[in-house]
Amino acid sequence: MMRHFYYTIQTLLHERGVNIIKIISMTLGIFVGILLFSCVAFQLSYYNFCPQSEQLYVTYMDGPFTYSPFSAAMRENFPKEVEDATILRDMGTNVFYNGNVRLTESTIYADEHLFSTLGLKLLIGKAEELTRPDVLFISRSLAEKIREGNSLESVIGKTLSVDRKEPMSIRGVFEDMGENADIHFDVVVPMSKLWNLARGGWGYDISYMSIIRFRDPAKDIKAVEARIPDMLKKYMADSSNKKKSHRFSFRPFLEYHTADPTVRLMILMMSVLGIAILLIAAFDYVLIAVSSLARRAKSIGVHKCCGATDNSIFRMFLTETALVLFISVLLTMLLIFQFREFVEEIAGIRLSSLFTWQTLWVPLTVLLVVFILAGAIPASIFASIPVTQVFRRYAERKTSWKRPLLFIQFAGMTFILGFLMVVFCQYHMAMNKDLGYNPERVVMGWKKLGSNRQNAKSFFMNLPMVEEHGVGQQAIWRSWSGEVFNVGEGRTIKGRFEWIGDDFVPMMKIQILHGKNVTSPKEALVNEEFVRRAGWTDEPIGKQLSIWGKEVTIVGVMKNFSVQSVYHPQYPVLLLGSGSDSNPGLHYVRLKEPFDENLKKLNALMAKTFPTEDVVFYSLTQKLDEQYTDITRFRNAVLLASISIFFIALMGLLGYVGDEIRFCRKEIAIRKVNGADTCGILKLFSANVLWTALPAVLIGAGLAYWIGMKWLEQFSESVNLSIWLFAGVIAFVLVVILVCVILKAWEVANENPVNSIANE
Repeated sequence: MMRHFYYTIQTLLHERGVNIIKIISMTLGIFVGILLFSCVAFQLSYYNFCPQSEQLYVTYMDGPFTYSPFSAAMRENFPKEVEDATILRDMGTNVFYNGNVRLTESTIYADEHLFSTLGLKLLIGKAEELTRPDVLFISRSLAEKIREGNSLESVIGKTLSVDRKEPMSIRGVFEDMGENADIHFDVVVPMSKLWNLARGGWGYDISYMSIIRFRDPAKDIKAVEARIPDMLKKYMADSSNKKKSHRFSFRPFLEYHTADPTVRLMILMMSVLGIAILLIAAFDYVLIAVSSLARRAKSIGVHKCCGATDNSIFRMFLTETALVLFISVLLTMLLIFQFREFVEEIAGIRLSSLFTWQTLWVPLTVLLVVFILAGAIPASIFASIPVTQVFRRYAERKTSWKRPLLFIQFAGMTFILGFLMVVFCQYHMAMNKDLGYNPERVVMGWKKLGSNRQNAKSFFMNLPMVEEHGVGQQAIWRSWSGEVFNVGEGRTIKGRFEWIGDDFVPMMKIQILHGKNVTSPKEALVNEEFVRRAGWTDEPIGKQLSIWGKEVTIVGVMKNFSVQSVYHPQYPVLLLGSGSDSNPGLHYVRLKEPFDENLKKLNALMAKTFPTEDVVFYSLTQKLDEQYTDITRFRNAVLLASISIFFIALMGLLGYVGDEIRFCRKEIAIRKVNGADTCGILKLFSANVLWTALPAVLIGAGLAYWIGMKWLEQFSESVNLSIWLFAGVIAFVLVVILVCVILKAWEVANENPVNSIANE
């Protein structure tokens, strides 16, 4: 064994140049492969930090939301089947003040069964206190921020004020949730606080998430689903009305994240990229290793003449691969920690969450697969050489085993570059699409300035940094509230609804195609999609709609505009006037240039003018860009994989051409003696490679088109893939291949044939 190790070390040192290329190629492949597959494993591990997570199920109606009393009813009516149940509502990010320190924390409303149902560890406090509407429970990480060097227990009894208005007492601290969760929260507000505001009840407000812990899901779920209609009769008089759907089902909490088609597609795409780069890296190693067959045949023959068996040769080459792999792993670890921020940006999570003891099997599996592919193939080829034929047939030119490997390299390079172009085109379209309104230099902030909107408008328009002002009730980028509209003839459509002032539409540059702007609470605007879905073929202007029991008149039709990202289709939109004597409270302000400086001035002025309130304005374009964080990360991951595969394939190509040059040096010299010029020699090498490259790049481009189309299916709006895009990728790859071949063969093509023959 030690002798094999010694010979392996000597071989690696003797062929330093080739082995450096192997190590670089392997390092790039392992680095990107481990990163991609670790991200896939992380996506598949959501909520596995919950104890007995297989018992947890989410209640579904039309989606993963239900009525607020549902969980309590489940505990009451199914004590034998339901171990526990909780209800929660995600409230996004909220502002709290610890004295004068502003804290922006993710918040949920939940009942006292939250911790026992999910299995979250309650470090301090009693869960029963979550029934009080004036208390808060906070995470360990938030407690660390505010304990000021004292123990965690010291935060109990401290007061956090909501938007500097409502003080609430901290009564509990819970363990941080893992990053592998869709529902992140650092603050839990009692559900009773929401119910005190008359929010939620049977038959309305389906915006609550009910999580059930069943005792034995395999048998309990079907029994419970069958008995739910009878349970509903106790709480909802119209539950048996066939015109109203009250269908309930339960789906595993562990599958809640991957139930999103976008997530499943992202997992598939990253898996494809990971497999592609591992195969290309491994086969590149095989190509470079087997290309040295003619050079190493003599040494193998010597080993066999000295008594080495086929198994000994096989183990010796496996040891060589293991050493190269070991060095590559060390370099990979160095890259990961050296570029920690870059890795965390692509993954979207901390390194400590990406690589844990529970997911250690992922990088180990990647290394095992690479070792088997890269080690076993060349080792078996070398070990199978009969000692009687070492100095004869295996020193001849054999390319049947090299061309398939080179083919895979070229196809993989074309595929990844073609797919990268698809991702870049879609990203460019998403970031630069026409929204139907102008978000440039627009900021938003919430502040009630009396009951008259004109007072608010005068206040903002008198500020030196303000160019335009408008008001609404909800942020335009958050898709507004959903509503069901009765459009006549017994038909209804689902759409989006918002209250606005008469200054909102002109300020946001929304185009009115027909009619006029709203001027009173009895007037409404609808968009083109609303008219289309309603099926109105006649004039929509003047039609009456009932909104929350009040009759409103449609006075205008707007051009379609986005109220959500390109992941979602165009919604029907209705904008209702709010009247001059009301003030919706959400201010849209278009600032003058310089934008960043004026935004700072505006927020400083708000803090000075309203010192006891939290009035902060934020950029609309920044919020719009944040909608595409996932596609930005995916674009960066594909870019990293593309660069890695590109260089890995080039290294394999250069190794192949170098090996061909060694075989053909004497033939080239004879051709030159017989009158061949440099151009002819270069054409000979180029044609040799192009016979392999042409079908490979065509297949790679076709695969890129197919995978690209699958990836684009997640978007409601996507780019049109032109054949010229992939033709450009094919041309680029072929040009790069030809340039590499010419540069590598240039020296031998211009070499004196006398010297070449003498060296032979």
